[in-house]
Amino acid sequence: MKLFICCRNIEKELGNQVVENLLNASKNSIAILQQFEHNDNWKNLVESKFKESDFIVFLVGAETFKSEQILWEYAKAKDLNKQIVGIKLSSATDESIVFCQGFQVFNDAEESFDFLKEVHKSDRALKIEQYKIMVSSTEKVTDSRSKVNSLFFTITSTILSISFLVIKNYEFKIVSVGATIILALLALTTTFFWEKLIASYGKLNTGKFKLVDRLEKELRTNMFEEEWKILTNDIKYQSNTKTETEVIKAFRIFIIVLLAVEILYLLYKLNLIYHWNICIFDKISNI
Repeated sequence: MKLFICCRNIEKELGNQVVENLLNASKNSIAILQQFEHNDNWKNLVESKFKESDFIVFLVGAETFKSEQILWEYAKAKDLNKQIVGIKLSSATDESIVFCQGFQVFNDAEESFDFLKEVHKSDRALKIEQYKIMVSSTEKVTDSRSKVNSLFFTITSTILSISFLVIKNYEFKIVSVGATIILALLALTTTFFWEKLIASYGKLNTGKFKLVDRLEKELRTNMFEEEWKILTNDIKYQSNTKTETEVIKAFRIFIIVLLAVEILYLLYKLNLIYHWNICIFDKISNI
């Protein structure tokens, strides 16, 4: 369990005594984070430490919340949705305690540690359940994605198959060629919807894995992060979204080539009928 201690420099001596009492109460089983040094980067340092902390503990003295630094830390803790608690210093006044209505304040370190221990235990159990749900939902997205790929491949292949049957049954007549061009355009349009849906699934998975990664960091584990490093650095793994998009683009190129041939053949047939005198078709006729 990690605690970030917020305390004013003028109350540092009293704060150190509370920190010592916390360590004694926990039998040194907790990690204490603090930031007393002020420099141009102190806000970034505090925010970084906030993110890795389980609780933000304010040591409440007489003038604790008259400090701009403490007020900023309080606002940042709320913004990051961190669990906030307070511990009274011997200098605490009724006025300073009134400011703490937004969080629980304890009389001493021992009392606060008992509360923190119970909350941390229940919070960890909740995060484990959330982690299981998120991992399960990413697997469901992968299953849905596979079904979508199969569906669009079937639809596109069926459209092209129908166009080949039309050509075969109607012996390359102008009407049949026109119909195949329409079907090819329909198949081409379908590939764009297919690619867009795959990209959406990719973004959805990215969002889910970011949440899983955040939960893993809060649970002090990094299985997915390590797995991803192995896949990308050692095995040179290529993401499913990129692979699927390349397949769709290859399929689209095939359809475009097919469409171009059909259009050229239609123009060739029309040139024979209406004698448009298009040079390229005259040369083809003389071959």
